[in-house]
Amino acid sequence: MLELLLALLSLIIWSSLIIYFFRDPIFTWLDNRFGKDTPPPPLDEGEAEQMDQAFSDSFMGKHSPSEQRKDT
Repeated sequence: MLELLLALLSLIIWSSLIIYFFRDPIFTWLDNRFGKDTPPPPLDEGEAEQMDQAFSDSFMGKHSPSEQRKDT
């Protein structure tokens, strides 16, 4: 029983030392993994017009659902 207690105690001490030593990279990784994302920069006029045109052509253009169902 003493050997099991010493093994658990050594695992706890080693893990706490590793966490203490690598705490900055660990917290940086945790923040990157679970933190809030930074929003992308706002689009300028040219990019905004390109996005509007691309989405309007694909969703409201000749491929609209009403035109696809004409044969039924």
